[in-house]
Amino acid sequence: MARQILLLIEKSAHCLSYYDTGSGTRLHSVPLPDYPHEFTLDDRRAMAWIGHYGVANSGSADRGGHEVLALDIAGGRITGRLSLGKGLNRPHGVGMDGRGRLYALSEGAGRIAVWDDPGRGGAPDRTVPVGGEKPHLFAVTADGRRCYSTNLGSNDVTVFDPRDPGVTPVSIRTGDKPEGRLLRADEKMLFVTNRISETVVAIDTATFEILARESVSGDPVRIFHDPGRGRLMTIDYLGKTISLLDDRSLKISRRVALDSRPISMSFDHGMRRAFVSMDSDEIHVLDLDALTVTQRFATFREPDVSVIVTLDEQAEAVAGGSPAA
Repeated sequence: MARQILLLIEKSAHCLSYYDTGSGTRLHSVPLPDYPHEFTLDDRRAMAWIGHYGVANSGSADRGGHEVLALDIAGGRITGRLSLGKGLNRPHGVGMDGRGRLYALSEGAGRIAVWDDPGRGGAPDRTVPVGGEKPHLFAVTADGRRCYSTNLGSNDVTVFDPRDPGVTPVSIRTGDKPEGRLLRADEKMLFVTNRISETVVAIDTATFEILARESVSGDPVRIFHDPGRGRLMTIDYLGKTISLLDDRSLKISRRVALDSRPISMSFDHGMRRAFVSMDSDEIHVLDLDALTVTQRFATFREPDVSVIVTLDEQAEAVAGGSPAA
């Protein structure tokens, strides 16, 4: 029998844990190097690629890590490591395109590393400058010909070709401290949250024009799409809220008050529930119709990014039903 499992990075506990989405029971934990952060899945949802950021937050002056770790999801173990290469440190944003290429964004070097076939291992096939300072997160098109990087240091979004370092990146000034990004499924619109400006902007990806801008108070750090309900959802860290915006006009329709600071979230497969990581070291489960918290469960320290996968109950990572130490 299959079960839905929440894969959750617990940054200050230095691990990735598996939680049953029904009961909130922690089933397994995978130890990781200090301060892991972003991760992505391959198209079969069999492997996870985890960036070893290596510092507590973007304000740290330390060099941090320099690897991406390969996790066998069903097996619940690390099976490989990819080094970004000399001088490329603090991999934060991690993603894959529709052709199976793996991308890791070096915040320290301002470059993106690309593996055409990450399962083969070895060094990146190329590294490309993003054209901005202190790049943090990115979105990549399905064909892998265009990336959008949110750059904390230069306060812009840069557009560049990760397959051709000779193409000059284009800078789009969106606001102060752009961080959250969401490339719409049709790739015609990019949404960006600006934490210090406290705004969300919509960018036409054909013209690079900002078509709409909305004030969202409370430090909007992440942005997600709920297409079936026609809304965007921002994680407002300092405001302890989730804001709901119309996905066409960007107008705020509602704000959901929380009792601690939200960090990130993911959705179940039916888009009925959101699993919100909280700085109280908990997951709060939000009913997406009623917009109320229906369940809470404890996590290890500093739960962050997550995703829900389907695993057979006999999969090695969850079959025992008890967590690793």
